[in-house]
Amino acid sequence: MIIRQLKPRQYEHLHKNLLKKAHAKPLEASYTVNMTVNGVEYAVRLQPETRCRMAVLQALRIDRSKDKPDFELITRGNILLSLLEMLIYQTVR
Repeated sequence: MIIRQLKPRQYEHLHKNLLKKAHAKPLEASYTVNMTVNGVEYAVRLQPETRCRMAVLQALRIDRSKDKPDFELITRGNILLSLLEMLIYQTVR
């Protein structure tokens, strides 16, 4: 899990985007965002925190190039942080 402090404007934009486009299970505080980076599909789990912070809990890499989808759980900090930075960039530009 990675927690990043955002500027209030960034946090508001990202949080609103999560409410509109991400999906959440009932009674859960986290959201799942589907995104594609360089042709690779990811399902990224984010959780809004207090004081304009956003937590990236985990990501799932989905490879659909085979007969059956192949999944890889990603918990490494540098990859999670990179995925969060891309989401922030796409949302706040």
